[in-house]
Amino acid sequence: MNIDPKYKSILLEALEDMMYKLSMQLEPHKGKPLTGERKQLTVKQNAVEELQHLVSNSIE
Repeated sequence: MNIDPKYKSILLEALEDMMYKLSMQLEPHKGKPLTGERKQLTVKQNAVEELQHLVSNSIE
């Protein structure tokens, strides 16, 4: 993946903010059964983590 260096830091910051938001949404579900909402948030969180990794390791 090629990302223009001028966008890389802002993309990572936006993804970090999104990850924080997802963590806050998942907080009330900790220690409780896996609900549809919790599963959906977890899938989204995993996708954001993968995207952060891709952006971090992108060739400039």
